[in-house]
Amino acid sequence: MNGDMSSYDPELKAKGDDGESRFRAWLDACGRSYVHVNQSPETFAQLFRPGKVKRPDFLVLIDSIGLLAVDVKNRRMKGDHFTLPIPSELKPTLAFERIFRLPVWYAYLHEPEDGAEGWHWISALRAAEVGEETKDKKGESYLRLHREHFEVLQTVDDFGSLFCHVVSNPEKIAGAEAGV
Repeated sequence: MNGDMSSYDPELKAKGDDGESRFRAWLDACGRSYVHVNQSPETFAQLFRPGKVKRPDFLVLIDSIGLLAVDVKNRRMKGDHFTLPIPSELKPTLAFERIFRLPVWYAYLHEPEDGAEGWHWISALRAAEVGEETKDKKGESYLRLHREHFEVLQTVDDFGSLFCHVVSNPEKIAGAEAGV
């Protein structure tokens, strides 16, 4: 699990594995082609040391566009937002995107009351742009990502909505990448 907390906490690892399994099943149901990336440390080069460069969970082929790297998150929304740790998640993800020149998207599991499973998607660059930086009780920095900044995908027809994401504040993104 890339050296983050989930690799040390069996409950978090199980939750992450469940999210990845559900995402894979959802991609299959949508008819998407993908590679589910093996997260075993011995399958990656030293470049992927914990905290430096984050490995994606999936590479997903989007017709007529190409590959997207996807990091799956199985976390509940807290009020009207999801959270994303900056040092252990965002910065290493932006490093992956910059080094490999491959867009990275976060896909948060979305379980509405009607039971129709879908996913909240946000690009790593968009997260850096719109996220509100705050600190948790331990003083660790994280982003608060509000619901309105995500695209919710439930069916294969929803993938086109990913192209609506526009970077409108490049200065903020440049600042986020500078610390990588």
